Amino acid sequence: MEDWKKIIHWSIQKWYVYAISIALCLVIGYLYYHFSPSTYKVSASLMLRQTSSQNTQDQLIGMMGFGGKKVVVDEVEILTSPTLYEQVVNQLDLQTLYFYREEGHWKQLYPSHPFTLVMPADCPMNVTGKLTVQNGEYKLHIKDGHNNKSSAILDAATSTFATHLGAITFVPNGSIQDGKYRIEYRTMDWAIVYLNDKIGVQRSSRESSIIHLQTVTPNPQMMRDVITTMLTIYNRESASDKNIIARETETFLQARIEEVEELLDSAEVALEVFKRTHSIANLENAAESYRLESEKYEQQLSQLDADIAVLDVIADALNSPEEPVIVLPGNLGITDVALAGLVTTYNEQVLRRKNLLQTAMPENPAVERLNEQILRTRQALQTTITQTRQSTLLNRQSAQQQYDLYASRLQSVPLQEKEYVVMQRYRDSKVKQYKYLLERREANSLLLVSEAVPVKIIERPTINPKRQSPNLIPIMLVAMMFGIGIPVAIYLIMLVPGLLAAPATPKTKDE
Repeated sequence: MEDWKKIIHWSIQKWYVYAISIALCLVIGYLYYHFSPSTYKVSASLMLRQTSSQNTQDQLIGMMGFGGKKVVVDEVEILTSPTLYEQVVNQLDLQTLYFYREEGHWKQLYPSHPFTLVMPADCPMNVTGKLTVQNGEYKLHIKDGHNNKSSAILDAATSTFATHLGAITFVPNGSIQDGKYRIEYRTMDWAIVYLNDKIGVQRSSRESSIIHLQTVTPNPQMMRDVITTMLTIYNRESASDKNIIARETETFLQARIEEVEELLDSAEVALEVFKRTHSIANLENAAESYRLESEKYEQQLSQLDADIAVLDVIADALNSPEEPVIVLPGNLGITDVALAGLVTTYNEQVLRRKNLLQTAMPENPAVERLNEQILRTRQALQTTITQTRQSTLLNRQSAQQQYDLYASRLQSVPLQEKEYVVMQRYRDSKVKQYKYLLERREANSLLLVSEAVPVKIIERPTINPKRQSPNLIPIMLVAMMFGIGIPVAIYLIMLVPGLLAAPATPKTKDE
């Protein structure tokens, strides 16, 4: 208690010490606030376009590991992939950054800079350069990561000079004002790591398909352009993957349409010859009734045959010895929901493997894991195709029995009418099949030329006008606390035994 009284008494007597300390700390805090570069937040948000899975089959597919949540995680990996960052660096020319000394700190010159320093194409390390411009004289100093240095005196024209790193070219882009400039050259690997560290890419939540991109930077304009370019490249490449599947489907549909056209032409010619030969104008009511019933089952047979053909096409593509990993045609109108989901999942995995192989070797663990996923999906596809084909064959057998029943009843009508019915039915089935293929081709063509992208931009890359740091009020509060604490600390040090002498006791007259 006595110590606190001493501190209070000393503080009252030495109030000017507190005033001087607080003033000095406030000045230092303000200088720190004034000369520290301001940082701002840049953010963007996007949502993946996913179709919801509500039926039991889709839920089982999700439990097997092929659901939409894995797709969101994979898209986050694509957004942070070195390949994407490398394209951004090349497109915005971010390997070399330029700064100008202004008001006591370095100000980045972006997007334009008064000169360009062209480094050697095979420069193996990061390089820092300083250019001093004074009265038309250009002095350049280069230093690499191993502290090796080179210097050169330049002029206002384009010039190339030799350094320990190789030939470096100085290219003026306009008038260069006097002052000091700093140049930072980073290798592609370092530039990719820099962007990866600066930009945070994360999901909104585990259940959400929304992805957020954000960064806090002293150069918000550059980072806004970086995020904008990332989203542009990502959308373009995703749309390209979508068009690969559409083109494969278009090739299959066109070949099938040409085949059906030939069969339909021959059926039309045969029907016309038969009608001229037998002079058939109308059919009996009974034959019409039997024909309608048989047509119903003929439609079922046509649909079942089409389903079997689709299953055979997919099975042949999966078992192709020339290319074991290919994109399957997915826009064929597959009626089985589970099979359609597995085909979509398989195509997505094959496309992710193709994108990953652009930046990684086949022995990469990520590629091997993706190969294992593709193998499991292929096995699931083969099993599903086998089961679906067996079920379809049973349905076709039942429809064939019904068709044969009504076809046998047509024997009671004249032979000519029966033959005519059969030929007309065959012609009609080919017409329906032809129309169906044309509709599928048209739908696939619309998908191929559509400008729809697989993501929806919720928040475009924007700069938050509120400065993130430094903040004046917290800095001033901390400076004031230091201004009060420093004199108190000094006084406490003075109270250490031996540093502050105790007052002497006055002597009496007897002593």
